[in-house]
Amino acid sequence: MSAIPRSEALERTSGPPERDGLPAAQRARRDRIVGAAIALLDDAEYEAVQMRDVAKRGGVALGTLYRYFSSKEHLYAASLVAWSSEYGQPRRMAAFASMDDEDRLRALLRRTVRAFERSPQMFRVHMVVEQSTDPNAAALYHDFSAMNTAVLRTALRDLEPSTASAVINTVDGVLETWLRAWALGRCPIQEVNTVVQDAIGLIFGGHPATAGTS
Repeated sequence: MSAIPRSEALERTSGPPERDGLPAAQRARRDRIVGAAIALLDDAEYEAVQMRDVAKRGGVALGTLYRYFSSKEHLYAASLVAWSSEYGQPRRMAAFASMDDEDRLRALLRRTVRAFERSPQMFRVHMVVEQSTDPNAAALYHDFSAMNTAVLRTALRDLEPSTASAVINTVDGVLETWLRAWALGRCPIQEVNTVVQDAIGLIFGGHPATAGTS
């Protein structure tokens, strides 16, 4: 989930406006649509959700929905950003203030795994949006990745920037690989947490630290 440099292919098109540039009433309508898209994943798999279902749930016409989102992937990229927006909020990070880098990273990664465990369809959204050819969706996915990388970098405040980046890239690769295995039914979510925590132990202490996975 680490951020990659944005290329021209990731730049948003001149189509639907970005959220922050909308008047308050339109921003609220867009947020309502995004909330409806997220809520529908409680009852259906991503592939089964139709844009008309989202429009109905959000109380807007289908044409109105398409004024805000160029595709289903664009809509769900916005949903992924909204769903994860609390991840690095200061009030949530405050609980980690007294921890060292290793323990902060462990706590954040446990939080990540729990979040996907509670909302498994959001990882399906992640996998789909990551490969989207819609530039609007791709740009929002970049924002999602950049936000998560920034949160992890904040957790590793005692490390040199280059070392912190290497740690994040390594742990992120482990997390992605095992979350995909879980999403495909190849392992339980508990194993994802164990492997990620063991990887952190190897990085910081030279040995697995499975005891820290609870």
